[in-house]
Amino acid sequence: MKALLVFIALLPLGFAYYKLESAIDPIKMLYSITGIGAVVLLLLSLVPSTCKQVCHKNFLSYRKTIGLLSFLYALLHASVFVVLDSEFNFVTIFEKSLKKPFIYVGVIAFIILLFMALTSFKKLFTRFSKYHKAVYIALLLALLHSFWAQKVAGVFEYSVIGVGAVLLIERLWSKRRSYI
Repeated sequence: MKALLVFIALLPLGFAYYKLESAIDPIKMLYSITGIGAVVLLLLSLVPSTCKQVCHKNFLSYRKTIGLLSFLYALLHASVFVVLDSEFNFVTIFEKSLKKPFIYVGVIAFIILLFMALTSFKKLFTRFSKYHKAVYIALLLALLHSFWAQKVAGVFEYSVIGVGAVLLIERLWSKRRSYI
């Protein structure tokens, strides 16, 4: 089942590879596909916990796989910015970051996801698992980055924020209920 999950999650990258030569703006297309993939998979990584609370179905074994796939998309998204769009020119990266502050928000979210990916393996996870609650901060920052990066927010941006809000509210409600 995890192999099927990985295959489905990687399909957009195959689509991007197939359409890259015919794209009007290939870098923009790669930004879109990797950014949307990272945010959607980050949202989906929270769904197993919600399913366990609400539906009493245990899909927690898929959470790590989905989270790592989200990190992969975020890594590709950052790579498009550094390698393809800025060509490793760090002066350009700095200048773009000054003009577009949403980049800083995305970088912070990426650093959180990087930390979580590096500490998601058994030995380190037992030591750093309490810090994995930072996924909620990463999600908020990723949603802000995604929304802020758009010149005009559309249905997708509002839908992603709505789903993220529902998942975060459910988590807060569940946490509050456990204290009562």
